[in-house]
Amino acid sequence: MEVIVSVWNLSKGDRVLRRMLHDRFGGGRQGGISPSRKSPNIMIFSDHVVGREHGYADRKQGDLFLYVGEGQQGNQTMTHGNKAILNHVEDGRAIRLFIGCRGEVIYSGEFEIDNVDPFFIERAPSSGGGRERDVIVFRLREV
Repeated sequence: MEVIVSVWNLSKGDRVLRRMLHDRFGGGRQGGISPSRKSPNIMIFSDHVVGREHGYADRKQGDLFLYVGEGQQGNQTMTHGNKAILNHVEDGRAIRLFIGCRGEVIYSGEFEIDNVDPFFIERAPSSGGGRERDVIVFRLREV
């Protein structure tokens, strides 16, 4: 991974246009999990309204943020963005949570995967209210 931007300059609560965020720090401009090739960051986006359409139920639970992995149809697998979240510590990447998924998003802070019990599987509908499937739910703690 070629690191172009190494200094994270956003503070919790900062609002930023998603396109500007990706211009500076890299990562895909669509989707909920956005690993960057330009910086050591994995940006994740949570939006309750949009998420509900796709069977995602991200939520706070005590001191954890429960984040549903990627994959809108069929059972989710530990590949792509899901694998990036699971392996972020070994890969030397920070997980950056944003509230919102398009336009202006709000930075909610740096998170890390729970090192004792990193994820669990739950049932959820497919995108558009389709058949139920297995989704990966990551247990994330604020750093």
